[in-house]
Amino acid sequence: MQRNTYVLMFSTIILFLPFLPVQTQLSFSQNEDLQLQQTQDSNLEEGDGKSFTVSDSETILLADTSLPSGSYLHLYDSAPFKLMNSHISAKIPCNDEYATDIVFMFGPDVNIPISELDLIPELSVAGELCLYERTLATNGTNNITDIAIFNNSPDDIDFPDTSSIVIKVNELSSPSPLT
Repeated sequence: MQRNTYVLMFSTIILFLPFLPVQTQLSFSQNEDLQLQQTQDSNLEEGDGKSFTVSDSETILLADTSLPSGSYLHLYDSAPFKLMNSHISAKIPCNDEYATDIVFMFGPDVNIPISELDLIPELSVAGELCLYERTLATNGTNNITDIAIFNNSPDDIDFPDTSSIVIKVNELSSPSPLT
């Protein structure tokens, strides 16, 4: 008798499921590219120089990954939109002096300096993993669309458990007009 009750409930749900109202929410996944066409609804036009607030957060787990000497790992790309305001936190290998051979690069403009992040000593263990952070804020004159890390060591860097990088993008600007 009890089995028949479950079968009847399941059959009723399956029968009426196509008739239930469904709400759809338009949102962007963390791993989807933000396309120009998707933002034009907010009255942005290509090359208008306007900035807009976004909430895009990427968490990159690096455990069991190796970064070869002299190589880089591309982490984030906002093209064709320029990064105006973002924040980076990185829990990465460091030496006994709390220094790391991992260098953060912002580009693609060649005149944008390779930047170091600030150490958070309270959340770091010398010779193991250190937490670094930095806020990247520009005035829109730089063409920053990409974030990468570079291994500046003569040795490969092996990332231990809990190694990670978090990139939070807060503001973007529309791309420059095509010429």
